[in-house]
Amino acid sequence: MQFKLTAADKTDVGRQREQNEDYVYKRVESAEDGDRGLFIVADGMGGYKAGEIASRIAVETISQGLDHIFKPISEQPTIKIDRAVLQQTQKADTSNQGQSPQTSKLADTHMAQAMEEQLKAAIQQANRKINRYGEEKASARGLGCTVTVALLQGEHVYIGNVGDSRTYLFRKGKLTRLTKDHSVVQRLVETHQIAPDDVYTHPQRNLIYRSLGGGNARIEVDVFHEIAQPGDTFLLCSDGLWEMVRDPDIERIIIETGSPQAICDKLIEQANRNGGEDNITAIIVHVNAC
Repeated sequence: MQFKLTAADKTDVGRQREQNEDYVYKRVESAEDGDRGLFIVADGMGGYKAGEIASRIAVETISQGLDHIFKPISEQPTIKIDRAVLQQTQKADTSNQGQSPQTSKLADTHMAQAMEEQLKAAIQQANRKINRYGEEKASARGLGCTVTVALLQGEHVYIGNVGDSRTYLFRKGKLTRLTKDHSVVQRLVETHQIAPDDVYTHPQRNLIYRSLGGGNARIEVDVFHEIAQPGDTFLLCSDGLWEMVRDPDIERIIIETGSPQAICDKLIEQANRNGGEDNITAIIVHVNAC
């Protein structure tokens, strides 16, 4: 199935910060097999100007590293599949002519694995560049950022995440968080030391244990793989949004509001109305059948 993507983004300094250290990126292009899209939200940290630089480096590096997905299929990197395994799979089904269902499934699996590795590699490269900048600029030492990335290609959605910026899926009237926060409060929730709602008010709610930069030579990147359906809506956001607008209200705004841009506007407006304690960034992506 081929998909049409409609996307919008918005970022805002909020009510209590002097500068915006969030950085946002969206790109949608049409291809023979439907639209392809790349969406990134990065939330910087590290003091005056440094956080802003870290988030910008992250977005620029990741988008450059994944630029090839927008090129014609003939110009994209070749995905290598183990020939022996492929031949064995083909022999498993000799009743059909051409490519068997098992072979097709194997090729899809290898393609998904390859895309996930490319997404991880782009984020790891961003981590190295942020660290290098911090080593060269004493005033920016320790700079870093969180990042969440969504790559949509055909029906496949690949999501990379480091830190506590989030990616959500809104499907059939229900909002679901796809990513996992790398934060102290999330660990406290998982170990049943606090209730899920306590993450919004806990004194350690801004402490994260995984980020790009910060002198970390290598980071662990969470990657999630989803199969898109017509009518899906994806939301990428910084913690400045989800801490100020809780999930039921995000769900309500998506249901009640029309276009992706109008949803972004409404989410930012609501976050500011609820206090706007941090920079606020949102990307909304609507997925429809062509």
